[in-house]
Amino acid sequence: MRLLIIILINWSCAAQSLAPTPPSVSDPSAVQYAVSQVQQFTFAQDKQLHMGGCFVLSSITSAIVYNKTRNRKRAIITGLAVGIGAGLLKEIYDIKYGDPSIDDLIADIIGSTAGVAVIRINF
Repeated sequence: MRLLIIILINWSCAAQSLAPTPPSVSDPSAVQYAVSQVQQFTFAQDKQLHMGGCFVLSSITSAIVYNKTRNRKRAIITGLAVGIGAGLLKEIYDIKYGDPSIDDLIADIIGSTAGVAVIRINF
């Protein structure tokens, strides 16, 4: 578990410095435009940080709750609630002091879901 946390923290730090720019689309057809939008979402440094942060929060929370209660359902729900709740609080804070975005909240949900899914695997 400690190794996983160290890897995730390093991955998050690397995302801050090595975020590639999304490829440009020369032919703006409907399919290519949709692919371009997904690539821009995926390669955006801010979205990677949101996903990574919520991934760490939800996976740690799920692991702690499962170790204390041995209840998978409660661990999953609590992990998702903590990860998504933290992202939601960040966006509420951004309404007054930053730049709120629904894409950030989507990235939080993706990261929280991935964090809960990884912890659910039995080693």
